[in-house]
Amino acid sequence: MSFSEVAVSPSRKNVSTALPASAPALSNQVLIFSLLLILGGCATTSPQPRTGQPAGTPAPERTVEVPPQPSPGAPMDSPQPRPRQEPDASAATLALLQQSERAASSGSLTEAISYAERAVRINPRQADLWTRLADLELQNRHPQTAIQYATKAISLAGSRTDWQRDAWLLIAAAKESLGEHDEARTIRERWKSARG
Repeated sequence: MSFSEVAVSPSRKNVSTALPASAPALSNQVLIFSLLLILGGCATTSPQPRTGQPAGTPAPERTVEVPPQPSPGAPMDSPQPRPRQEPDASAATLALLQQSERAASSGSLTEAISYAERAVRINPRQADLWTRLADLELQNRHPQTAIQYATKAISLAGSRTDWQRDAWLLIAAAKESLGEHDEARTIRERWKSARG
């Protein structure tokens, strides 16, 4: 027997009724829709929270503390931001600078530069780190790179004239190594007497 035929019990007349061709698809859709309604109805009931109380006993009341509200017309205080807990970058930076010093004193300038670069990545807004990196690049015979790093140090030094002076004197030394003697002399004359 196919889906398009309906059989009646043998005690009655054997009647077959032909259904339209779309009947199987329609009956499948009705079946799916019915299942979705049943499942949807089950999903909408939310379980009662467990309170450890026997069934039928009302749940204990919860108390919620509400901060006091300012009176109308009173100035509102802005919430104080929490200080962010950040790892101590100065300790890591100091350790890297010490490793850089050891590497430089043992003659490994490439390794010393690597440590100084890592320190700069940790504290990129600290001008004296850029100056240290510029000094190492100058020792490693890269005067153009030294000038770039010293210029970065000057831009970050702010009102620290000692940091500015150190960076400018490194630029003068780099210019000297590039054969730009007049510029180097002018920079030295200006910054030798500067005090921080």
